[in-house]
Amino acid sequence: MNRTHRAALAAASALVLGACATAKFNATWVNPEARTLSFKAGDKLLAIVAIKNEGMRRMAEDSLARAISARGLQGVPSYTLVPAEMTKDKARAAAEKLGAAGAVVMRVLAKDTASVTQLSQSNSYTAIWTTDSGWSTPYNPSSMRSDTVLVVETLVYDMRQGKLVWAGQSQSTNPSKVDGLISGLADQTARQLREQGLVK
Repeated sequence: MNRTHRAALAAASALVLGACATAKFNATWVNPEARTLSFKAGDKLLAIVAIKNEGMRRMAEDSLARAISARGLQGVPSYTLVPAEMTKDKARAAAEKLGAAGAVVMRVLAKDTASVTQLSQSNSYTAIWTTDSGWSTPYNPSSMRSDTVLVVETLVYDMRQGKLVWAGQSQSTNPSKVDGLISGLADQTARQLREQGLVK
């Protein structure tokens, strides 16, 4: 992952203009060849956050594992089994030895900054011919704010089926903390899985 993607996840750990985070999926996909998720209470699910910065990875995977465990499963941070330098074959062997029933994978795809215009509250705008009405001052930089938008991909794998079952791409505006960001995405993912009939 390049510097931009590392900065994207790092941005989620700092306050951005004091605004609240919102997480919304703008695109989802269901594998037409997959069955309903086989997960049951107590099953172990790997929590994987794809990022090269090891410190950020651990913090994010801990948050994701907690969100999984809060839903009656056992969330297992992948860093406890799969060091950054481990090969895919060894990682697969470690997951099989654990008896993982599935995995939830998250990765930041992009970080964008959006400029938002705020309507003026000035009383001078009540009359069109006043000096600082929109007539003579069409643009005022002080009425603009910048929002930080993170685009995150979430994937849900069922190990028993050996398939990717569900995928979603979301946008989160002005996330304040990694924990809050991932918790919100986990809530939205669980809702999508229910609405699309993928959980019993």
